[in-house]
Amino acid sequence: MRINILKSLFVLGLGVTLSVGAVAQTTPKQQNKPQKQQLTPAQRQNKMLENYKKNLNLSDAQGKKLKAIQEQQVKDMQAIRNDQNLTRDQKHEKMKALHTAHQQQITAILNAEQKQKFAEMEARKEARRQEHMKDTTRGPRKGGKMQHKMPNN
Repeated sequence: MRINILKSLFVLGLGVTLSVGAVAQTTPKQQNKPQKQQLTPAQRQNKMLENYKKNLNLSDAQGKKLKAIQEQQVKDMQAIRNDQNLTRDQKHEKMKALHTAHQQQITAILNAEQKQKFAEMEARKEARRQEHMKDTTRGPRKGGKMQHKMPNN
């Protein structure tokens, strides 16, 4: 009888210990954070376009040029992702080069004031990305962190 009670208490204690450990692995930040809606690349680009129009005060002509640049980038990124002949590192390098070219194309259509605002927006985006990288338990990917350089135009 006494052994059965001890076994029951042991099993109960083990269960409580394991359940507390499982709850402790979920951080409060994860518990309160709502799931973000997954956007397609085209939806992300449209959202970015609206953000650029609003924050950079783009003219209609600039908006049309930016939309064309972004549409081409979506196609180019998708082609890189779908290229089965490239390794992960090669895809990473091609995407990084495409991103740099994309940034240069955007700055080419902006005036001086807009270029300054654009650089500030990109700096904030990079800071958020760095903060996110600190929050993840995986750390940076094997390829290392991407470094974005703004053209001096």
